[in-house]
Amino acid sequence: MSNLKIKSITSNSLSHYRTRHHFERLGEITSIDDLREYCNLAKENKVNIYIIGNGSNTLFVRKNVQSLILKNKLPKYINPLAENRLEVSSSTSVMEVLKYCYQNSMNSFYYLASVPATIGGALAMNAGRGRQYGCTVYDFVESVTFFEDGCIKTLDKSQIVQDYRQTIFTGMHSKLILSAVFQFERVEFTENPIISRQLWAKEHQDNIAPNCGTVFKTANYTILQKFRGMLIGKAMFSSKTSNWILTKSETSYSIVLLIKIVKMLHFLSGQKIELELIEID
Repeated sequence: MSNLKIKSITSNSLSHYRTRHHFERLGEITSIDDLREYCNLAKENKVNIYIIGNGSNTLFVRKNVQSLILKNKLPKYINPLAENRLEVSSSTSVMEVLKYCYQNSMNSFYYLASVPATIGGALAMNAGRGRQYGCTVYDFVESVTFFEDGCIKTLDKSQIVQDYRQTIFTGMHSKLILSAVFQFERVEFTENPIISRQLWAKEHQDNIAPNCGTVFKTANYTILQKFRGMLIGKAMFSSKTSNWILTKSETSYSIVLLIKIVKMLHFLSGQKIELELIEID
């Protein structure tokens, strides 16, 4: 007999935009067996599945979300292995890993200290610094273990990363990252790199209102600069940080409209543009 609990709720807690939506089907994944059952249920009812972590890059498009939304609630763990390696579960937050690395004198992806993501989300999006820096979380990844088509699989990073902010997991909700093995080098710190990054973020990033950070992974920044401070309803492009939308609205309509306007201007000028946000309807 199934132990799945699917709720129908109205909430503003599933995305860092803090927009309020009614979720017709919301469940939690606490084990692989849960996911198997959810997949079967979704197939029987012909609904899409979307798996989310902290919702740090998630944009819910509709007021009423009909898809099956699954929160990753797998057990958290950081298991030390030989040779400065760690096995980390996908539900563990990036900050938890960074604190462990700092306390144990390990180099790490400290530039993600300003990103409120889970390890699963960071791996799926190939999170890192800006394109010009060429640094991502996969610089430290040895392998990733995930669930797909009823099977548990493990791949090394050369089989996963596809492009800037792009992996085989990006936007693919048929795959659930379970854990990853990282390898870190020992290092002596002269300052706390977590605090340093947070101070940098305070100076350069705009967090005066709910946001999901960077909006587009590919765009023409000359065009994006023209939208600084542009306001529609209660949502606006930050006047401080390019490629960054702030909102105080309970709906996502204004956010979606801002994105559509920027996309249209890129289309008319023949410029390439791609979202970094994951849109869920």
